[in-house]
Amino acid sequence: MSTTAERQPKVAYVLKRFPRFSETFIVNELLELRRQGLDLEVYSLLRPPEEARHANLEQLDVPVTYLTVRNPVADTLLRATADGRRNERHTLEAALADLPDDPLVPGKDGRTIAHLHAQASAVALLARARGVTHLHAHFASNATTVAALASRLTGIPYSFTAHARDIYHAYVSPAIDNAARVRKIRGAAFAVTVSDYNARHLRALASVSTDRVRRLYNGIDLNRFRPAIAKRATTRFIAVGRLVEKKGFRQLVDACALLARQPLPFTCHIVGDGPERETLHRHIVDCGLGDRIFLEGALPQERLTPFIAGATAMVLPCQVTASGDRDGLPTVLLEAMACGVPVLSTTVAGIPEIVDDGVNGFLVAPGDTVSLASRMQQLLADPELADRFGTAARSKAEATFDVRRNVAQLHDWFTACTPTHHDAAGDH
Repeated sequence: MSTTAERQPKVAYVLKRFPRFSETFIVNELLELRRQGLDLEVYSLLRPPEEARHANLEQLDVPVTYLTVRNPVADTLLRATADGRRNERHTLEAALADLPDDPLVPGKDGRTIAHLHAQASAVALLARARGVTHLHAHFASNATTVAALASRLTGIPYSFTAHARDIYHAYVSPAIDNAARVRKIRGAAFAVTVSDYNARHLRALASVSTDRVRRLYNGIDLNRFRPAIAKRATTRFIAVGRLVEKKGFRQLVDACALLARQPLPFTCHIVGDGPERETLHRHIVDCGLGDRIFLEGALPQERLTPFIAGATAMVLPCQVTASGDRDGLPTVLLEAMACGVPVLSTTVAGIPEIVDDGVNGFLVAPGDTVSLASRMQQLLADPELADRFGTAARSKAEATFDVRRNVAQLHDWFTACTPTHHDAAGDH
């Protein structure tokens, strides 16, 4: 065997919470990496919430470690908080605040900084003990912070995938948050993001090349998401996502109110849960649409997939919030397209990379409820147009969003970061 032969990578994913019901793209990625033979483990900063689970999690044979280990400083801070010893807590937090400023942890109090460093120390110890060759985080927030700090301690390279809120939302201030993002990008072996729109933004932000910030679309299992055997409905719209402002569900209700004035039957089913559920329910009632719009709650993928495949169209009128938060590349649009379902969305962020207006769906400006209602009406009135869009949508999914091909690219990037046998021997 050549001494310069590549070693097989062992990758540890650093995640804030695992699993999360809404983060199907991470589970899909892990499942496909394992199918391709990659040795994996997961380090989760927090335990997941009590919520439903997707059935395909049972197929994931990856060890998950929850980082409950804390260092003595963090332990003392926790005790001080619990016991109400505020003077002790403030003294310790002040000591931590006197440490040199680190743009990786902007605007955070001493207790949080201590937790992040403690978790990074735990990741470093685990990764070294278990032969991890690469760290990868999802979301450019605390998970990437911990991966970057652990990389400092061990020399193990790290990378991360940036999505949406983690690169656009103002947590402290745009200048401070962007300084942290730049530090993470420049310290990483590479950064991945889910759209060309995001990639252009991050490259300009950090003044780096295309090799440092790489676009990789989320992948879809085209065998699992496929067109329904039975004919799709002609009067049933579906919308899927967390019930939060950036998804634009209030605007969808307003569009449905306009559409209801026309002599065309329809229903709209909103699948998901979140903090805006009650507000959205009241708005539906106030608009007199209780017999048209239905809040279905969150559904596991095994129930959601046939629901999508049988719909007239997927509607997701995304928007940009006051804090800058927005969707990057909504996975549900990819899933709908793989099912041969037309999609209606907006020109926010990377969505025009998914939806070819007038080819596989329609795009409108964010907040333009009149145009949204008009496009919904067009699909209701012309089922043949909807069928053509659906066929084109499936073709686009096959060409661009195949999880096997897209994850194989990520696998290659992990392998390229893994030291050769010769390099590893030189470390001793």
